[in-house]
Amino acid sequence: MCRFAALALALSALTPCAQAQQTTTTPAVEQQLRESLRVLLLDMVQAGAFGDTPAEQLELSIDSPRQRVGDLGLIVDSTAAPRAGEGLRVLGTTPGGNGERIGLRAGDVIIAVNGLGLGSGPDAAARLREAVGDFSDGAAVEFDLRRDGRPTKAAGTLTGTWLPAMRLSVGAHALASSVDSRSDRGVGCGRIVIFDTAPRQDGLHAATLNRIDGRTAGITGQTSFRLPVGRHELEIGERIDPRYLSFNDRLRNAGGVRYKTLVIDVGADTEYHVAVRLNQDRRNEWKDGAFWDPVVWREAAQPCR
Repeated sequence: MCRFAALALALSALTPCAQAQQTTTTPAVEQQLRESLRVLLLDMVQAGAFGDTPAEQLELSIDSPRQRVGDLGLIVDSTAAPRAGEGLRVLGTTPGGNGERIGLRAGDVIIAVNGLGLGSGPDAAARLREAVGDFSDGAAVEFDLRRDGRPTKAAGTLTGTWLPAMRLSVGAHALASSVDSRSDRGVGCGRIVIFDTAPRQDGLHAATLNRIDGRTAGITGQTSFRLPVGRHELEIGERIDPRYLSFNDRLRNAGGVRYKTLVIDVGADTEYHVAVRLNQDRRNEWKDGAFWDPVVWREAAQPCR
C-alpha cells in the first residue's frame, strides 16, 4: 500500500501549526496534523530514511509554495499485481474525493486511464499519478476497470486540490526557533520554560503550553519557547497528578476549563519558568477550574540565542 504518499499529503498541509503563524484551523485539525506528522516521522525513522543520524543532531528544513495537486483520493495496492497480471487494485477511496465521485470503489482494478494502459506494480501507481497530475480542473477522465472479474468503465471530471504553502523545521533547531518574528516586538528575546521542575512542596505542578498569542505553541513534547521581547499571552493547561486532587478525572474533565490565560512581559535574556499552582483551599472545586491557576514560579537570567 502507498502509505507514505497519504502521510506526505498530510505533512504538506502542516504549515499552520509548524511555525505557529496566523491560522484559521480548529484545534481538532491542528491535532490531526500533529498526529499525521508524528506517524510519518516514526515510519521514516524505522525505515532508516535518516540513516544513522541521531535524533538530537537531525537538521531538516522544508519550504514549499502553494501548489495544486491532482489527487484521485484513492488508496491503491502497488506492491503486487492483480491475478490477471495487469492493473492497479483499489483498496479504498477518500470520502468526497474525485475517485468516489467518479464511481471508483474498493476492489476495482484500474487497467487504463483515457486509453493509457497502467501495467502493474509500483510502475502502475506512478503512471496513474502522472496521468492525473497532468489533467486540468474540469478535465474529462475515463477509467477502464475490472470489477468483480468483469470489464467495465467509470467516467467523470477531475477537480484539483490546492495545498497551502509549507515551512517545516525538524530537528534540534526547531525547538529553539522563535514562534513570533513580528516587527512590533522589542529587540532581543527571552524564553518560556515548562519543563517540570516545580517544587511540589510549594503546591506547584506541571503545566502545558497550548497557544502563544493565539497561535499554536509548538510541536508535541516541546518544553522551551523562544519569544521576542514584549508582552505575550499564553494559554496554559494543567497536568496535576491525580493523587493531589479530591475528585476523579471524569469530574475534572467536566469542569469546563481546560486552559487559562497567563500574560507575561518577556524581557531580554530572561527565562520564565511556568507551572500551575494547586489552590489548596479550593481543591474540591472542580467546576470552572477553581482548583488551579497558572503562575510564573521562577525567573532566571539566561542568554537567549
